[in-house]
This record gives sequence, structure tokens and C-alpha cells, in this order.
Amino acid sequence: MNEQKTLDIYMDYIRAFENKDYHSIADLCRTPFFASSPSGTTIFGNREELVEGFSLLRGSLDMDGYVGSKLNHLGFTSVAETSGTLLVDFHRVNQEGDSYFHGKALYIFQGEAPRTEIIGIVVLDDVTASSWDD
Repeated sequence: MNEQKTLDIYMDYIRAFENKDYHSIADLCRTPFFASSPSGTTIFGNREELVEGFSLLRGSLDMDGYVGSKLNHLGFTSVAETSGTLLVDFHRVNQEGDSYFHGKALYIFQGEAPRTEIIGIVVLDDVTASSWDD
């Protein structure tokens, strides 16, 4: 799997997430899509469920004052010609520009040229995506 293409897809995803552009997120992801954390796994079976899930997650972050993410490290691994992972170490940033939360997540990518998609996210703690589990 091509590292630069994967990084480009992720950067499109994070911009869409910050801008609450859920339809663009859905364009970058394949369903069924999974979000897994130590507390459980959520499956979004179709585009509508995916849009709703990301809307709920992003809306819950608004209550914390979230405006963006500071990406500390992006660690790409090509697993096979058609699969790869991206380990993301990030901080959430509020309106004042202060980091208020540190998290890590593993994004799973799959596909062949010209279409590579995000197929799931493995959150490495219990609080990064807790609102998906509600």
C-alpha cells in the first residue's frame, strides 16, 4: 500500500472531521465500518449510520470546546499491497489553542488503485470515541 496516498486520505479525513463534513468522511470510508476501543466495538452498516455516528462523536467534542487536532505522529505500516495501517498520536485542541486531550488511534486502510478507503478505527483508550458506544 502506498504511504503517501494513505497519508493524503487521512489528511482529507481529519480536515472533514474538524469541519463537520460528515458526507466527505463517508466518501473516504467503506461500510460496513467499525470503531473499536477497549470498551467495545460499534459497526456502522451503511453510509447513513456512518454519517450519524461521526456526527454524534463530533457533536460530543463540541461540548468540550474542540476545534481541531494537533497531529503529533503518524506511523504508517504497509501490511500488504492492498492493506495498511496508520497509527495516529494526537492532541485535541480547544478554541484558545490549548491541548486538552491526548489520544492514539489505529486507522485501517484497504483497497486497490484508484480507490483506497478507511475501513475501521481501533481506538487505544476508553474515552476517545466513547460517544459512539452510547
